[in-house]
Amino acid sequence: MSERENYTPHLLVGLILTLVLVAGLAFATLGEAARLKEAAATFTSQRVQRGRALYNEQCVNCHGAQGEGGVGPALNNRTLLKNTLDSVFFSVIRSGVPGTQMPAWSVDYGGPLTDEEIRDLVAFIRAWEPNAPEVKPAVFEPDPIRGALLFASTCSICHGENGRGGTAPALNDPARLQALDDDWYRGVIRYGRPAKGMPTWGTVLSPNQIEDLIALLDAWREGAQVQPVFSPTDLLDQAVFALANDDPASARLHIERGLAVMPGQAAEVLRNATVLLDADDRAGALAALQALREQWPLGDPTAGAAVYSTYCAPCHGAQGEGGIGVKLQPNAFVQAQTNAQLVEFLLTGRPGTAMAGFKGRLTETQLADVIAFMRLWQQP
Repeated sequence: MSERENYTPHLLVGLILTLVLVAGLAFATLGEAARLKEAAATFTSQRVQRGRALYNEQCVNCHGAQGEGGVGPALNNRTLLKNTLDSVFFSVIRSGVPGTQMPAWSVDYGGPLTDEEIRDLVAFIRAWEPNAPEVKPAVFEPDPIRGALLFASTCSICHGENGRGGTAPALNDPARLQALDDDWYRGVIRYGRPAKGMPTWGTVLSPNQIEDLIALLDAWREGAQVQPVFSPTDLLDQAVFALANDDPASARLHIERGLAVMPGQAAEVLRNATVLLDADDRAGALAALQALREQWPLGDPTAGAAVYSTYCAPCHGAQGEGGIGVKLQPNAFVQAQTNAQLVEFLLTGRPGTAMAGFKGRLTETQLADVIAFMRLWQQP
């Protein structure tokens, strides 16, 4: 039998080659991982940049330049970003939120954005997360002025104008108010005193409205005089309704309130309506008020130009040429509507579109001024 061959050197060589190959593959894998990571970072960066451009074009007017919110909610919000998946952002942007001012942005729903562009937007929004601030929800602050308006519309029929008394006791009495605390009045408003003719308001008024009334009582307790801020449009509507339903006394009340907030030509019409009521010409007074309601509000186009520049130009263009919003110079819709109809439209907006309402952001006077300014563009 021949001497057995020694394979040890061959095994050593094979082991060394194997180790070299494994090491080479490891280095190659590490290099590829680094390359893939860099490519992914570059892709994400480019997606964020595209998303930023889209956000500035489509979203900034409602959600703010830095995502701080406005008409729409704050998106640059630590809590929101932490608790919301990208897929949820994608779905909301794509199909909108029915019943709100958030429209659908996907081309599949009539919007301007593709799914890829929506993903770019989501990437841009997500990029805020590392440094996003904590946005706390708005805290309700009771307001005696809101309370005064609510009192005038619901409580004054019994407790008198400005709480001076009527068929029910006077409430605007610091001595009386000092004798009972807010909790007592809060309970009476909420649960009523049926045996004394005080109805239950807790099923009619919201908790916040009740707190506004309590804030009014607090102000009266300190001797302050709080005047309600009436809506001229509401007062005109109420006066017209009262006369159309054979209630001249209520019409007079609304006209008197209107004289305190409606200047110039409008005040002249109201005074003339009072004269007609004194002469028992209810039809004439109603016709005068209806004509004013159709023309109302009467605005200042010069002041309206400044309001338009701030609130309308970002969407409709500096010269009404259109952009995100429709062209306004000229515009058939504006031409077909009365001033009153345009005020109502501007207050409520167009739900389901980017046209948000201005209720709580602009006064009726400012809206009247904007309408007067836009009317200049409709002239031949």
